Amino acid sequence: MSFPRFALWSLCLVPAYLVLAAVVPPFDDEFYYWCWSRDLQWSYYDHPAMVAYMIRAATEVFGHSVLAIRLPAVLSSWVVVLVIGWLSRPRNLLPLVLLSPMLTFTAVMVTPDTPLLMFWALYLAWLVKTHERLSASPEVATTGLALGWWALGGIVLGCGVLGKYTTGLAALAGTASFFAAGNPRRWFAGYVLHAAVAFLTASPILIYNIQRGFAPLLYQWGHSMSSPEPGVAKFAEFVGCQALLLGTVPFVVFVWAMRNHRDLLADPRLRPLACLFVLPFAFFLLKATRGHLEGNWAFPCYLACWPLAAVWYDRVKGSAWWRWATRAGFAMPVGATAFLAAHVVEPLPVVPPSADRPARQVAKVEIARGVADELRAAGYTGPVHAASYQWVALLRWHGVDARQIPGATRPSHFTEQPQQPSDRDADRSVVFLEAAAPRPGVAEVAGFGRTRAATSFVMQVRGWNCTVCWLVDCSERGVGLGRHHRGEVAGRRAPSTGGPGR
Repeated sequence: MSFPRFALWSLCLVPAYLVLAAVVPPFDDEFYYWCWSRDLQWSYYDHPAMVAYMIRAATEVFGHSVLAIRLPAVLSSWVVVLVIGWLSRPRNLLPLVLLSPMLTFTAVMVTPDTPLLMFWALYLAWLVKTHERLSASPEVATTGLALGWWALGGIVLGCGVLGKYTTGLAALAGTASFFAAGNPRRWFAGYVLHAAVAFLTASPILIYNIQRGFAPLLYQWGHSMSSPEPGVAKFAEFVGCQALLLGTVPFVVFVWAMRNHRDLLADPRLRPLACLFVLPFAFFLLKATRGHLEGNWAFPCYLACWPLAAVWYDRVKGSAWWRWATRAGFAMPVGATAFLAAHVVEPLPVVPPSADRPARQVAKVEIARGVADELRAAGYTGPVHAASYQWVALLRWHGVDARQIPGATRPSHFTEQPQQPSDRDADRSVVFLEAAAPRPGVAEVAGFGRTRAATSFVMQVRGWNCTVCWLVDCSERGVGLGRHHRGEVAGRRAPSTGGPGR
């Protein structure tokens, strides 16, 4: 299949992604990043700001809905598919690649991976084109590429860093690809310009961290580089997760690329692909021996893996055994996608309610909506204090002036400028608690005073009562909780003067 034909065919993915974006339940962190988009900054405590900028642009045009905040993810995933298709020659494996969870269900969730994957893919395409142009033309080999081309690469790389710090691995691997090309006189001056432009593009992160004593960067460094649980078990967990989400073919391609590195580095088109797959993937494999890694952290590596896999498969497809092994290598990710699709349509009995995260997310959204209705019925418009950033984001999505209690759970964008209860708020303090949280007395720990009344909400997941959430009135005069009766809300119980706290 030619690339123009593939690009035209890829347009069919856009409505498919839109349908997935509409039916897959929204997750906590997506609401959290939406909250960022309502308060644009240079950067944020947890991640850089590009995801917030993208959500803000989408919601300004299309309004505030789950589908609108996921439109950047739809765009990003389509760009990723286009780049993988352009770089893959031949394209025999692409149908199986596109059926992996990475390019189906997770592709429509808006997270910092959204800009990371899009700009990583664009930077990979820029690198391939740069190496091809440096090698193809004697004039370019003598005079180098135009400065504007180098600046373009710097902008793309800088935007990737503004998406997620992981893009730093692309910068290191890209640098390695140029050194592997040799003859630095062809590229060194342009590469310095490229690096300077990338630094300037990503400078909002530096400005933000200087203003805060580099606390956000130090937090992210500790979160990503700490190794509390080294050992074989964590490594096996990482490998198993990657095999489930992407299959076993990437591991075969990794070994093949290591063994054939001389041939790959000698080819100007394959050189950046090898560097941007092997080096980051080796880093994540090594990191997995030191402790837990999130399953999505290695996703950028696969953007270069699949074009390399196309080359590998083209060389081994003459063997019936390798053809069978390759198809079998995609069995787990394709099966996982089919399983998830069936579960979204109708919950599968094999998944117990306690492990049904999508259904739990639906219940959490219903709880937050019920809390907002309760507060509106009481005429209360003051702050509501919650322990976790996830609940704060959910409540804010439903119009509640929610604030995170500092020190109750991990810090976040909401605790960056702690809002302790003021004297004015103390008389009208409302706290939202999830009983399953490890701090049942958090209202008093945070200085809210005694519990005056509490309204409970049962979180039901497919008929199973998984936890009880409490809306607690800690004010002196009372705010009128418990007067709103419009039926069950996520299995809501009757109002009670008891509950958590004293």
